Order: sequence, then structure tokens, then C-alpha cells
Amino acid sequence: MLPDIKIAHLRTFITVAECGNFRRAANILCRSQPAVSLAIKQLERLLGAELFDKQKQGQLTAFGNNFLPQATHLYQQYQNTLTSALQIAQAKTGTVRLGVLPSVAKHFLSHIMRCFMQQYPLVELQVQDDNGDNLRSKLLAGQIDLAVSSIWQHEPDIEHRDICRDTVGLVGVKEHPCMQTESIDWQQIAQHRLIRNGTTPLINNTAAHAFINAPMHIANMASLEAVLSAGAGITTLPWLAFPQNNTHLAFRVLQQGQIQRRIALLQLRQAHQLPATQALEKVILTHFASAAKNLQNAYLTIGPAEG
Repeated sequence: MLPDIKIAHLRTFITVAECGNFRRAANILCRSQPAVSLAIKQLERLLGAELFDKQKQGQLTAFGNNFLPQATHLYQQYQNTLTSALQIAQAKTGTVRLGVLPSVAKHFLSHIMRCFMQQYPLVELQVQDDNGDNLRSKLLAGQIDLAVSSIWQHEPDIEHRDICRDTVGLVGVKEHPCMQTESIDWQQIAQHRLIRNGTTPLINNTAAHAFINAPMHIANMASLEAVLSAGAGITTLPWLAFPQNNTHLAFRVLQQGQIQRRIALLQLRQAHQLPATQALEKVILTHFASAAKNLQNAYLTIGPAEG
């Protein structure tokens, strides 16, 4: 069984060895000389060998010279380990893995990252953008710590906090017949080329459910925008996913804005988060709470969902 040597023993030994004098070491350690001498005697007893020459106070024995670099290395390793642990505990260092919907990333991520990096410059922030289903799977698999994603259904292992909602609308070129009529004839809409995308499940069990069985499916947003701009079909999208700078496309609200996408901050229900992860969580929630005060967009609501 190894002897119970304390870090204080090592620090005292290293300090005396560096000073070459018990009195000077006692002053540095803010201890009395008898206390320092006692600590050295305890360490020698635990090791089973003398560290300092009894005839020449402060001079190392051969064993002491051999043990000094090992003791110094062990003490430095202790300091490094403790410093690292304290920095992680105080959210000064660590790694946080965030998953986010591309449409949300486009509008909000830059501000969130800027605020977080200003407050926690030494924390490594890893960001992945993906669709809602993949973000859910990555969260459950432990591949990300937090996700800003849409809520499709209740998930018993995932805890969510609503942060915003955006309205779902019909999207197509401005000249498309469905974008120009006073009201949408849902019985006739199947005559047009409908396109499904990753957000189409949002309109399931609504008047726009015809899109659920659309033969064409485009998951990539850049490809979807190109096809829509060419007038090759129509689709439904939440407002944040709509390419608002595309002058060829129009956004038409469905059912007076009643069809909405709920976006939430997701994390595993039983997860014990590191302080850095908790810090990012706070930054995200604070940002959306602040954004709610300045919101002017009728198609976007920031804050907890009602009901």
C-alpha cells in the first residue's frame, strides 16, 4: 500500500530544496520553521529515507536529489489538473456542442456566438447545422449538448423550452396562380406541382396536407430555392426558412397565420450539463428574451408558445 503523502508535503519539500534554507522556506510558505521541519520529517518517515543532510541544514541527500524532479513534476501536474478543473467549473474553459436549424442559424446564430465568445473566450464552441430529425437523433446519441430545433412531437427523453414560433406559408414564384388568387382552393391545389421538404410535416392534419404526399422531395434549401425560382413548383416553408432576399419568390400565410413552427432549446432530460453548456444555454435564452422586446415581424413570435 502506498504511503499517504499529501500535496502540502511535496510543496514544503520543493520550497525548502529551492531555498536551501528552512527559515527562508518557512517565510515563503507563511509557516513557522518548526512546522516546516515537522512536515519534512513526516515526508521522510512516509518515504522511508532522509531528504536533507542532518549535518548540513537545507542540503539535499542523494535520495533527496533523486526525488526532487519527480516531486516537482507531480506537484506541477497537480496544479495543472486543479487549475483545469476550476476553469471548467467556472465555465472559463471546456467544449460545448450546439446543434441548430439552418434557418435559425441564418437569423440568430451570429449574435449568440458573438455574445458567448465575448463572455467565455476560452470555451470551445462547436456548431452543427442540420434538420430537426437529425438534431434530435444527435442529441439522443450524445453527439451534441444542446439543440435549437423545431418540435415535431413529444419526446420523453428530451426537455424543451420554447423560444420562438414562425408562421408557415405557401411559397412559389409571384406569378404562380396559387400566389395570386384571393383564396387558396385546396381541392384544386393537387393539379399543381407540389414539393415536399424537411419542414413539410408541420402542415400535416391541416388544409395544406396535400403537400405531405407530394411526389417531389427536396431536402437541400439551396436546391429548393433554385427549383422554386424556376417556377417548377410550390412548397410550404416557415417564415425563417423562406429566402426573404429572393425577389422572385412570394410568401403567402396559411390559415391566417395559425399554422406555426415551434422552435425550442432542447437538451436531454437527465443530462448533467457542464457549466460551459449551462452558460451557453443562458446566453441563448437571454438573447431570445431580449429579441422579443424589439420584434416587428408579424410572421415571427419570440417567446414561449401559448397554450
